[in-house]
Amino acid sequence: MFLWLVFCLILIVLLLYARSGPAPKSALSLPEDRGPMVIAHGNDCGNGLYPGNTLLYLHRMVELGVDGIEVDLWLTADGHLVLMHDPDLEAFSDGRGVVGDLTLAQLRELNIAYHWTRDGETYPFRSHSLGIVTLEEALQAVGDTLLILELKSTQVRAAQVLSRVLQRTSKHNQVIVSSFHRGVIRAFRRLSPDTATGAVTDEAILLYVAQLFRAENLLSPRYQTVQLPMNHFGIEVVTTGTLRAARKLGLHLSVWTVNGRADLQHYISLGVDGIVTDRPDLLMAILSGSGPMKASQPLNQTH
Repeated sequence: MFLWLVFCLILIVLLLYARSGPAPKSALSLPEDRGPMVIAHGNDCGNGLYPGNTLLYLHRMVELGVDGIEVDLWLTADGHLVLMHDPDLEAFSDGRGVVGDLTLAQLRELNIAYHWTRDGETYPFRSHSLGIVTLEEALQAVGDTLLILELKSTQVRAAQVLSRVLQRTSKHNQVIVSSFHRGVIRAFRRLSPDTATGAVTDEAILLYVAQLFRAENLLSPRYQTVQLPMNHFGIEVVTTGTLRAARKLGLHLSVWTVNGRADLQHYISLGVDGIVTDRPDLLMAILSGSGPMKASQPLNQTH
């Protein structure tokens, strides 16, 4: 019985090795050997410089000169993809209900930065409303800047809408599409095989486990990028081993969400490909060797 189990294990390893290979090519071209990419995180909770997922945020990040901008996408009741971090409208806007139950026209009536505050006491956008942003508007607002699009919707329809928008706007070579929902990202990969995608949770876990045994050569990733948290259930996820495995497989590895100076410096030294942060100004200052850049006052700079 033992020999039979060993034989089966060897057969499985050989089959995996036969199917293994580097990540497939995509239309996206990312910089190499120039330090980590500065990726702004679309935070809606007051940790960032501006309310995330708004045109103000997009414009200011482009002006700051970040390498990439992360946003979140939800599907409306009438089939539009809009920028939102959470579906619960009461959490951040002056509306009620959830995003998926309202039409785009209904969402246009809301101030989506109504509850945004840095200090928990002042709410600068209650008298200075910021409106909902569609995917098409976001793609236009960022120019040539990379967008990391996180599909939050669980519906496969969201993947279909995203694929059509990218084809229509010819922006498939300017985005990375990620999701925590395996069915959604698999549908998108079938529809847009030339668009770069990120690893879903189980794919990222498989990569992490494989690198522990230096068995990453047995993998055949269907994604081109990996966005990993700093820690998962108390386990340090982004390590020299994870980076080694990503390099072997031709994957671009970014870590999220890194805000403190010490943590930022750690991942710069580690050599990650990208750092997702609420404080891109601080990360850029560290990379340039200068002090922290002063955040602009959002009320005095609008679009």
